[in-house]
Amino acid sequence: MTPQDELLDFLRNGEPTPAAQAMLKRTVQQFVLEYGWWYEPAGLPQGVVPATPRHCHKNATDLALADDSLIYCEGYALFRSGSLPTLHAWATDGRGRAIDNTWPRPGVAYAGVPFKSLFVNMTALKNKATISLLDDYPNDYPLRGDLGDRADEWLELRGRGTARVDDGWQGRFQNG
Repeated sequence: MTPQDELLDFLRNGEPTPAAQAMLKRTVQQFVLEYGWWYEPAGLPQGVVPATPRHCHKNATDLALADDSLIYCEGYALFRSGSLPTLHAWATDGRGRAIDNTWPRPGVAYAGVPFKSLFVNMTALKNKATISLLDDYPNDYPLRGDLGDRADEWLELRGRGTARVDDGWQGRFQNG
């Protein structure tokens, strides 16, 4: 099984809790299946230095703010084959490469969603912190609710990866 297969299996088979199903339209895994792309692990480009461990959302936001050619992405990644998938953030260069300055070396699989810089910045200002867009608990998980249906407000198509994560997901998780 490849690392991408491992990650896709996790995304497809993640079981939502009954409470999450009752109040939200989708889980984080379902969101990534619906809007996500695969990204190729890449080394850090010249001039990009490792950043603070365990602060991936801030690190990826800072990368995208410092360089207009980079796009903030969020989703799941595997650090190594056989490890647990991690809710994670990185930047992409618009050519499908994951630029991850949080982990000491690139992960082995990345599946995520590219976000518009304006949306990333406005959410950080609203929260007075840089946290996960997909797990935005202070605002009752807007992307997992109705905002998730309005991709034109947050999806950055310049940041598409190498291939869609799972075009056939629709209908498998729909709530009544």
